[in-house]
Order: sequence, then structure tokens, then C-alpha cells
Amino acid sequence: MRLGFIGTGIITQAVVTGLLRSGVSIDPISLSPRNGEIAARLAALDGRVQVCASNQEVLETSDVVCLAVIPQIATGVLSELRFDARHHVISFIAGIPLDEVRRLVGSAGSKVVRAIPLPAVAEGKGSTAICPPDAIAKSLFSALGEAVEVDDEHKFDALSAVTATMASFFAVLEAQASWLVGQGLDYDAARSFLSGYCVGLAHDTTRGGEPFTALIEHCMTPGGINEQVHTELLKRGTYSHFGDALDRVLTRLEVRV
Repeated sequence: MRLGFIGTGIITQAVVTGLLRSGVSIDPISLSPRNGEIAARLAALDGRVQVCASNQEVLETSDVVCLAVIPQIATGVLSELRFDARHHVISFIAGIPLDEVRRLVGSAGSKVVRAIPLPAVAEGKGSTAICPPDAIAKSLFSALGEAVEVDDEHKFDALSAVTATMASFFAVLEAQASWLVGQGLDYDAARSFLSGYCVGLAHDTTRGGEPFTALIEHCMTPGGINEQVHTELLKRGTYSHFGDALDRVLTRLEVRV
């Protein structure tokens, strides 16, 4: 499989790094010259990675093409390129729907799908949403963690909306760390403890397919401290705020301009 990337930013870096570690058969990997520092660093990792002189050269040396430019410049970048029917296009571009990507690609024969790879794919631990279901995209991203296929863009946008919780996830950890500091711990000790604690909880979610409600119940002893905190937050409506915030994010994502 000849794989190319138009745009060489953080997500391209994560995907390429993850693929090189995964052992997936790819030769070569062609990179856009944009962001030369990241491109050069990736090329130094493996002889299969090559930095092209132009975005058009990426297309000429690739069959599967990942679009990884930011939305603000996508129209300008893609309108200058010549795609053809052999290209299998995977768009990482946030907020640009499939029909618009197809228009920008401009080749009636090209297969176009969308994907949302997250930075943890570099370690083979990420989740990637794919729309519509696509064997090539799934084969790539299954090697980098979980690959979840959906059949319409509303569901895809909903998965994208959930990724807006990253900052709040870390904010919850910071609140716990600050509380521990208030109890006399050094911040480094608090952070170290909470990091390992979260890794353990995340690992529990990968052991099977049971619903999260089952994990909640498993953690709570009647009258215990987990039940105490969960019940207090539930009564205060803390969890419902997530749904309200995500509704507003989804509305924003689905406004097509």
C-alpha cells in the first residue's frame, strides 16, 4: 500500500509513528513538505518515509491519500491538486462533510471517507471514527487501536463532539491534584498517583464489552466512599452537564457554512 499525507502536523505525526510501530505493510509513506521539521523527523525514523517536493508529488506517489490540513486552508490547498480515480481519500479535516471533500477532490472515481484519528494512535492506543464504513481505513486504524465505523455523518459528528471532552478530563484530574496538594501532598506525588490511577481505570474498560453502568456498580460498595461521591455528584446534576455541553458542540459541528 502506497500511503500519502497532505499536511504534516500533529495528527499526521501520530498516525505515521503508530503505523511504523505497528508493522503494517506500507511502502512508501509520502509526506507533504509543509511543516518541514515534523516531516524530517518522521523521515529519520524509517527509510520507507519520504518527504516530497510538493503536495502534487504526494499524490503521484500514493494510492491512499490522507488529507490532514486545517479547515481554514483546505479549499486553497486541495483546489490546486489533481486527484485521479485510483486515489482512495481519507479526510481528517474537521467540519468539512463528505460531499464537500468529494467536490474539492474533484475526481468522480475517487473513494472518499472521513476519519478522526486522535494523538494516542502514535502508541497504538487511540480510537478512530470512520465514515462511511471502509475496509482500507479500518485496516489502517485497527492497527492503531480501536476503529469504529459509522454509516452516516450525524453519528460521525457525534463521535467528534465527544472528543471535545479532553480538556475537561484533564481539568477533573487537576481539580483532584489541587485537592491533594491542599491535604499536604507535593504536586508531583499527586500527579504521579492520579496518572497511574487513571491508567488502571482505563485498562478496566478494555477487558470486556460490558456497559459502563456495570463498571459503576462494580466500583460501589453499598454505603462505601465510591457510592458517596457518585450519589452526591448525581444529585447535583453534574453528569447531565456533559450531555448539555455535547449537544451544543454537536450543533456547532453540524452547521454547514
